[in-house]
Amino acid sequence: MSDALIVTTTFARREDALILGKLLLTKRLIACAQVSGPVQSLYWWKGKIEEDEEYCLIMKSSTALWKTLEEEIRLNHPYEVPEIVAISPAAVSADYGQWLLEELHQ
Repeated sequence: MSDALIVTTTFARREDALILGKLLLTKRLIACAQVSGPVQSLYWWKGKIEEDEEYCLIMKSSTALWKTLEEEIRLNHPYEVPEIVAISPAAVSADYGQWLLEELHQ
């Protein structure tokens, strides 16, 4: 299924990741999500290296929904500049791909 997307973003609080995941599921912009962490994040911010504990929200969606999904994440994310990264998988099993599309198009 070439339409599949894996989208990730991060949060300082696990609760914020769960809230956004549930919102995006309700709006059928994602078919599923996993929250993992805490992870240790290192990054440049405003001229210095920061180190924080964060939670990753990993979501499964489709390229057709990308623009709307990105906009919805921006509108509901607590970060000034949230990480919003989409990756197209090299391959997706046929039954998982079918399930994914069915859930997104309910």
